[in-house]
Amino acid sequence: MRRIACQNFKGGTGKTTTVVSLACCLAAAGRKVLVVDLDAQGNIGESLGIENDNSLYDLLVDGRPLADCLVEARENLFCLLSDQTVAACETVLVTRPRREEALKRALSGVEAAIPGIEVVLLDCSPSLSILSQNALVYVDELLLPVSMDYLAMVGAGQVFENLKMIEEYFEKKVRVSGILPTFYDQRVNISKDVLAALQERYGDLVLPPIRVDTKVQQASSRKQSIFDFRGRSRAREDYLKVYEELFV
Repeated sequence: MRRIACQNFKGGTGKTTTVVSLACCLAAAGRKVLVVDLDAQGNIGESLGIENDNSLYDLLVDGRPLADCLVEARENLFCLLSDQTVAACETVLVTRPRREEALKRALSGVEAAIPGIEVVLLDCSPSLSILSQNALVYVDELLLPVSMDYLAMVGAGQVFENLKMIEEYFEKKVRVSGILPTFYDQRVNISKDVLAALQERYGDLVLPPIRVDTKVQQASSRKQSIFDFRGRSRAREDYLKVYEELFV
C-alpha cells in the first residue's frame, strides 16, 4: 500500500484538484484508494459532492472507529473528510503525547476497513501545522504541486526543509515522488520561466505540467471531478499523463 501526501506551504497550488483527480484515475482503473482531507476548508467533500457525520476530528480526538468515518464517494474511492472542527483538532492534539503520530495510529487499521486498498492520498493544508507533521510521519512519499509563480517555488523549498526535519527528529525518510507544475500557461512568460527553473533545479523529479483549464472550476462548481465533467479537458488529459507516470 502506497501512502502519499500532497503538500506545498503555499496556498492555491492545486493540491485538492490534484488529489481528487489522481484518486479518480486510480478508482477508474479498479484500484481502491482512500483520500484523507487534512484541511479545515473541507474542499475534498465539496469537490466530490459528499458529506459524512463523522470527520477527521471524530477519528483523531473522539476515537471513533475508522470505518464509521469513511464515506465511499465513487466506486473504489473512499474519503475521510474534514471541516472547520480540524482547527479544534489541532488544539487538542498539541496537549497529547506523541502528537505527531496520532494520524499514523488512527489509520493503522485502514487495510481492514478497506480490504484491497492500494493507495492512501493525503490532501494537506498549506501550513506547517501539527496535522501536516502527522501526514509526513504517516506517509512514505510526497507529491509537491507548484503553481507557476515565485512564491509557490519558495513554498516548495520550505517543504524540502521540513522533510529534513522529519528525517532528523523522527528517523523517517519521506521520498519525493514528483514535483507537479500546475496552472501552466505556455502563452505566459512566467509559466515558462518557472517551469524551466523547476526542471533545472529538480531534474527528473518534475512531472508533466497541468495546463490552465477553466473546466476545472466548472466541474468544482457542480461538485464534480474533472473526470466526471463532460467534454474535452486539457487538465483531464494532463492528469492522466501524471497518473501513468506515478502509478502505472
